[in-house]
Amino acid sequence: MAKQIICIVDDDPLFQYVTKRMIDKVLDDYSLLQFSDGIQAIEYIKGNLENTDQLPQLIFLDINMPELNGWQFLDEFRLLQSAHYLPVIYMASSSTDSNDINMSKTYEELVGYIVKPISREELISILTSTYIE
Repeated sequence: MAKQIICIVDDDPLFQYVTKRMIDKVLDDYSLLQFSDGIQAIEYIKGNLENTDQLPQLIFLDINMPELNGWQFLDEFRLLQSAHYLPVIYMASSSTDSNDINMSKTYEELVGYIVKPISREELISILTSTYIE
């Protein structure tokens, strides 16, 4: 089985650091991709579409980022129309705005909407449902 790959797309270095530390306590053998902007993440995915073992199975995506925000990332992701690459994507945002929460429900690519900070229990639940079958 290929090594599990998790991706954090968030311009907040503290969120990235804390989330990585929590993942480290749950998973032993995984790779972590970290991007501070949606452009970097979508370019990585586009560049590896033929190499799906290099792509993340789980993505934590922030809404508010410079250059390409979470919604724009999802719009770009839809344009890829890749039937062989369907990651589990969670919107992870500090926004509790009902407009953002409702908007997230319009993207079938999203599995869920998490209000940051992610609790340890929530992260364990996501990781076990994604990686332990």
